[in-house]
Amino acid sequence: MKSFKSKKTKAILSCIAVVMIVSVLCVSLAACKDVADTSLGVFFVGDFQRNVTDVAAITKQGEKIYSVDDMLAATGYKLGTDDKEIAAAIYALAVTNNNNITQTGFYVLTDASVKTKAAGYGNIDVGIRSTYSAFSGKKGSFSQTVSGVTRLDALGGVLDGLKSNFGYNIQSFSNEDFHADRRGPNGGAEFLAADDPNLYKYIMGAKNDDLTNLSKSKKNQPVNAKANGSDTNADPALPTYVQAAGAKYADNSTLKGKELPSFNPNRLAWEPLNRLPERYWEKDSKGNRTGKIIEDHSVVAGTRYSYGTYGAGFAVYDFSRPEYLAEDTKVTYSSDLDLYTIEVKVLDEYVDQALEFAAGALIRDTKGYIALKNAKFTKTVNKIEVYGNGLIKSMQKIDTLESKESCELVVIPGRCPNGGSTSNEATTVFSYSDFDTDAERLAALYWPQLGTDEFCKNTGLSKSLKLDLSGYDKIGAFKPEVNVDLMNKFTHMFKK
Repeated sequence: MKSFKSKKTKAILSCIAVVMIVSVLCVSLAACKDVADTSLGVFFVGDFQRNVTDVAAITKQGEKIYSVDDMLAATGYKLGTDDKEIAAAIYALAVTNNNNITQTGFYVLTDASVKTKAAGYGNIDVGIRSTYSAFSGKKGSFSQTVSGVTRLDALGGVLDGLKSNFGYNIQSFSNEDFHADRRGPNGGAEFLAADDPNLYKYIMGAKNDDLTNLSKSKKNQPVNAKANGSDTNADPALPTYVQAAGAKYADNSTLKGKELPSFNPNRLAWEPLNRLPERYWEKDSKGNRTGKIIEDHSVVAGTRYSYGTYGAGFAVYDFSRPEYLAEDTKVTYSSDLDLYTIEVKVLDEYVDQALEFAAGALIRDTKGYIALKNAKFTKTVNKIEVYGNGLIKSMQKIDTLESKESCELVVIPGRCPNGGSTSNEATTVFSYSDFDTDAERLAALYWPQLGTDEFCKNTGLSKSLKLDLSGYDKIGAFKPEVNVDLMNKFTHMFKK
């Protein structure tokens, strides 16, 4: 295998882990005005949110996908009587099953905001729309981020000088032979309106025509020309999960004096999930890796927060413990769709534990704007859909964190004497079909250069490894279909 940044498995982990990083901070200032709401149809293109009829076809060898019926039979829980126990078990089940499938794709759309009152600037309100997608299947992995600022209030003429400080637009492709990234410059993000004829041709209706620059290594060589072996210049901010049977994770920290859940290597699929903190490599003053692992990594001076997952990239919440959930947590079942819908309510006294990693991610990801200290949740709403076969269909969330402690602005030099707040509204949807998870099909649509001799010449890639994209639609001929019937049965928390 020709490894340009990391091996295939590491690339896939990167796709999963980066979603929580980019879901809030992925910004550009190209759209510094209000934009139309994203059309609901973008979440139902192709096979997204469609039920899987043949689960065995996408189950990893030696593993099993457990259904909700399997869980109910084993636990004896009854819908309408044990709703919070069922909600916790279904959430755990969905996370566990996600690790035991061979292919998946997901979209995440986040509308986020940062609000504060800054000395010298007055009230500041920034709105950010981010679209992130990742796909992994038989023909490799593909991911894309396109994002932009949707609202900027009270910043006045200071904007023009700040545009170069924002922006994250990137595509990534990997297969067994090579891994490649390309980035676009800050700005250029476009969100297509509902009446645009090209809306559904682009992932979540977002496009950036300037994704042209290949990533460079620290040696100023194309990452794509990297020889076999591990890349010591690879991004160190990649998670190391402890998932092997019998493994123990040494995490002696506590959360506000309360004991954290212990690691259980023998848990059943529907039992409480293991808490998996992420490890980050330390860098020296020149940005080089020192080889030292930081267990308690904080980027906001004077405050401590944690981040990680509970076993899958989308699982930054611990809703798998019934004792964390309030009695009004609700579970409903649609026999028509064979679909369980969970509306999670967390007890006030367990918010810190259940949302520990969600808070850490949100604080960390807005540190480019504002260095919030000791922020507290003032609002959290979560709605999760899981099919009866145990595979997750969608997640929707609203999270708001607020701090009243004096803190620093980052991009705009200044201080916020009374703190500030950050929030996001996010929709995540999943697909498991061969069509949606075909990384080469996606490359043909959004990165066709991967199938050209010019790409090989520019990156040092052997022509024998270039992609054959001749059998796929190009963007001009692509005619995506929206599953209107399924869309009409979807209750969107954010739909106006």
